Amino acid sequence: MAKAKALPKGVLNSRQMLSKISKESDSLGLVLLYGTENYMIDGAVSMLKKVCLGEGAEDMDYAVIDTRTGDKFDMGKLEELISMPPWMSPKRLVVIKQSGLPNRELSEKDEAILKDIPSSTVVVFFEETVDSRKKAFKAFLQYGTVASMSGFEEDELTGWISSRFAKENLKIGFEAANSMASRCAGNMMELVNEVNKLSLYCQGKGYSEVTPDIVELCCPPDLSGKIFDIMDACGSGNAKTALGTLDKLIANKEPLARIRVSIVNHIKALIMAKEAGNAGVLVDRTGMNDFRAKKLVMQAHNFSMKDLISLYLAASDSDSEFKHGLIDERYSLEIILVKASAKSAS
Repeated sequence: MAKAKALPKGVLNSRQMLSKISKESDSLGLVLLYGTENYMIDGAVSMLKKVCLGEGAEDMDYAVIDTRTGDKFDMGKLEELISMPPWMSPKRLVVIKQSGLPNRELSEKDEAILKDIPSSTVVVFFEETVDSRKKAFKAFLQYGTVASMSGFEEDELTGWISSRFAKENLKIGFEAANSMASRCAGNMMELVNEVNKLSLYCQGKGYSEVTPDIVELCCPPDLSGKIFDIMDACGSGNAKTALGTLDKLIANKEPLARIRVSIVNHIKALIMAKEAGNAGVLVDRTGMNDFRAKKLVMQAHNFSMKDLISLYLAASDSDSEFKHGLIDERYSLEIILVKASAKSAS
């Protein structure tokens, strides 16, 4: 069974955070939620609205600043928002998305604002990635609640998938559930969509069980899983198996350009995993889900950092040669895989 990832001291995981919102909402004031798992983040927002806002009070007691949509954020704006008491709710709820504040240095005045959030207000910062070394991040830990909103642990995913189908009176075995998790790379929002789609398909056909064949028919191709398989083979020095998997992808009409981009991005991710050293640090730095982070860290053990950087440079050179018409695209991919296999075997 997979172990829970190591988070920075004092940081809650997503399930602990949801439990805290449900059972200890009165204690919440300053909150920082980080990660890219939108399913968990959306769940946290929904729960916070239920415990903070009165019925029909969203227009009065709920404020959102989202810098991704052009909203401007500064500490003066925050100070203004928290000075307003709730009108029709137990608490006023202020949500600030992608401010970048937890990754910056804080002035004494800014720190004082974070320290003195009124008890009548909950201020929630959402960030995709954070730097736990920064003073601002440490201030959030000191004065509020911080949680990493990642998805389920790898060993929990298949059980979660099974329970979701059970609500629709459908069964699913481990093989089919594991295939779904791999195809969606552990992304919870994608998994929710696929569960809903497969439920409708099976109910429409009168099926009582979601089989591996149904997953294969209805779910997106497992390109990410196949790239992992290719790099696993390379990591074992088995160029023949890696090239064989590449051949199958091409035979299944997977676009060469998509395979190329996926391989290059995978090598970049392996470099980040090698540098991080463990899944917890990788999730902390990148916001990727735990399922993918664990697989990358495990796979990165098969390569040295020097070899991974050399591979990335070789892949970039190969890409340039292909684009300039100096080499066939398929052959350029085969060269990358042979070099990767030779690096791990050396």
